[in-house]
Amino acid sequence: MCATHAKLCNSCKKKLIDEKLQQCASLYTNLGMESTDEERLQAKSKEQEILYEIMAIDEDKGKRLLNIE
Repeated sequence: MCATHAKLCNSCKKKLIDEKLQQCASLYTNLGMESTDEERLQAKSKEQEILYEIMAIDEDKGKRLLNIE
């Protein structure tokens, strides 16, 4: 929550969403050539969790990221 507002303001939403997208990017950055299929599936699963968290913050952006129409 924004310290000066009762709820998340637009700039706080943007910052929080950017942080979550950074987490998604680092999931795949940390995978390497030697990563197992299980590690790749875990990264995909964690990414989905983060994208649903984004959808809770901003439904439209979350739906676009999850390809939900």
